[in-house]
Amino acid sequence: MKAFIGLGSNLGDGKALLQGAWQALGDVDGIVLDGLSSPYMTAPVDMTSQHWFTNAVGRLQVSLPPLELLKVLLGVEASFGRTRKEKVFGYQDRSLDLDLLYYGDVIMDRPELILPHPRIGDRLFVLVPFAELEPNFRDSLSEETISSMELRLRNIMGPGNHKKQEIIRASWSE
Repeated sequence: MKAFIGLGSNLGDGKALLQGAWQALGDVDGIVLDGLSSPYMTAPVDMTSQHWFTNAVGRLQVSLPPLELLKVLLGVEASFGRTRKEKVFGYQDRSLDLDLLYYGDVIMDRPELILPHPRIGDRLFVLVPFAELEPNFRDSLSEETISSMELRLRNIMGPGNHKKQEIIRASWSE
């Protein structure tokens, strides 16, 4: 099954953390690494922080069911120093964030996992690297392509309509 994940970090060496997490995922039985976007430097969205994020999107071929894959992602986060403060409201700075964006065309709404990820269409830091990797992938709910979702979001951004989301393409070797 083809799955897509979002990778992010805004504490420490983001590129190194994302590359290390990517390689760690490739060491898991039932996961084959199938493509990783460029890294993108992005301003925080929906949170207050002085630290910009490094973000990327990865494509995996998986034989694990969605909830097992989620457990693997959470385990890799923890192994790279991610701590979750349960009683803190809102988004927090983090060393590593791995989000399951899509698992094939599976639609799921459970307390521990919603598929597709519910905020994909509102986040350039997901859509831009995703469109680099697979622009014609179709959202399983809307049937909209990733590239058309990106274009729609860019078109609605502006004064009074939507917060501007700063995003700069980088390179893994910089």
